[in-house]
Amino acid sequence: MDSNLKKPLLIAIPTNDGKTIFPKMLGMARYFYIYSKTEKGSFILTEKRLNPYETSMQHLKTLDVYNVISDCEVIIAAHIGKKGIIRLMEKGIRLVFKRGNIQEALNSLFRDE
Repeated sequence: MDSNLKKPLLIAIPTNDGKTIFPKMLGMARYFYIYSKTEKGSFILTEKRLNPYETSMQHLKTLDVYNVISDCEVIIAAHIGKKGIIRLMEKGIRLVFKRGNIQEALNSLFRDE
């Protein structure tokens, strides 16, 4: 395997409809859509992951949700609890808070930097 091959940047977005960012808490979304960033700067939907913790309310839920999307470097979400933010940041996840259309959020992600 070529060690010069760069792993694509993976971005997790919670959603129920596949078009908009889930407006409530991250762990309550039905799905996580996983996008990868291409070398040309566009985004490709690579996977749709079911959130098995959608309806659960267990202690430390953010860490369970993290296990579903731990290969992602970025999470774009509308809302994450205060303790969840700390837990995810401790795992090295970059958090971006956006609402509305998924494609618009992706397009603005690197334009804002």
